[in-house]
Amino acid sequence: MEKNRNFVQMYRDHMPELRWLMKKSGIASGILNFIMEHMDYHNALCCSYSVFMDYFDISKDTVRRAIKLLKDNGFIDVLKSGTSNVYIVNHEVAWTSYDEDKEMCKFKGNIIISRKENKDYFYRNQFDKFKELRERENIKSK
Repeated sequence: MEKNRNFVQMYRDHMPELRWLMKKSGIASGILNFIMEHMDYHNALCCSYSVFMDYFDISKDTVRRAIKLLKDNGFIDVLKSGTSNVYIVNHEVAWTSYDEDKEMCKFKGNIIISRKENKDYFYRNQFDKFKELRERENIKSK
């Protein structure tokens, strides 16, 4: 195993948003941390709601609300893969590869995304909502 491959970089610029999330929803914050702990080197984790339900001992509705909060505020994006989801962490919040790889949208061979289920993903700016959160909640950096 390469040196330093078991790390997640977190950016100080967006610590205020992470503090906002912790205050707003401990469950959503926990799910984000779970995703970051298990994501691959391109910020993606494929799993179903059941994983979160079992790990956190919470209901499907609680998972749904937490994922919605994370997605609506730009912390993650969610793609479909059959009955599972692929969660992609906003690379401005955390990153687990080299900085020059941030522009890549690369998935491992064991994650297959259906274009039919995710028609609009490549046509929207997935993290505009993150900027809107900062403005709406008057979150200041440094």
